[in-house]
Amino acid sequence: MADVFDALADGKRRAILELVATKPHTTAAINKAMKLSDTVLEKHLKMLVTAELLLVATKGKTKTYSINKAGFAEAGKWFGKFGSNMVAGQADLLGENIASLLTNAASWLEGKVGGKINLDFDAEKVGKELGKKLSDVKAEASGKITEVKVKVRKK
Repeated sequence: MADVFDALADGKRRAILELVATKPHTTAAINKAMKLSDTVLEKHLKMLVTAELLLVATKGKTKTYSINKAGFAEAGKWFGKFGSNMVAGQADLLGENIASLLTNAASWLEGKVGGKINLDFDAEKVGKELGKKLSDVKAEASGKITEVKVKVRKK
């Protein structure tokens, strides 16, 4: 996995990936777009292939590069470990913010009408419940994505 991050650390390699993501490119086409020396370009392409971010098809003397979706899937899986926790944390924070918003709205209304407003619900509880529901939906969606990946791999 370290190779993926080493490969992505360089701006020129990221630019090559962005170029090749649109459609497969030959070495000459990449070189024309990037304006790098042959040696430098070859170094970058080799690094991207070694990191499994690019695939290379050779026909005669012509090499054509395309995106290796499997390589990006592995990197995405690694990033996903952090994303799941961040989404759950964001859902909790959203719930807390909604609770605060409801409480502040009730206080503002009390000031405008000059009397006590009786909320028929606990704003903090509603916010937490919403956060939990968002977290549950996220977990369910993650499970479905895993099911789809398994089905795709079986075919």
